[in-house]
Amino acid sequence: MKANAKIIWSYILKFKYVIAVLVFAVWITFIDQTNLRFKSKLKEDLEYLKNKKAFYKEEIRKNETYYKDLTTNPDAKERLAREEYYMHKDNEDVFLIVDEGK
Repeated sequence: MKANAKIIWSYILKFKYVIAVLVFAVWITFIDQTNLRFKSKLKEDLEYLKNKKAFYKEEIRKNETYYKDLTTNPDAKERLAREEYYMHKDNEDVFLIVDEGK
């Protein structure tokens, strides 16, 4: 029993730096709070947020051009009033056609 312990202890002393590096690598990869799974999840979240940011920037750009068109073009105001708020002139009848397939 003591002979086996001495052999194991001699291997540990001989390869102490290799063992330390392996233990450190295992610790960083699997056990630590900021392990590889956590970092990959953060990377996915970052990519998702970047895509979301690009989408909202595009939406802001579209809304700004739509707002500019509304403030400068009277026909756009009338189109908005008719399509969104179902407004009509005094001598007009408005018929709403609902597509029940949707």
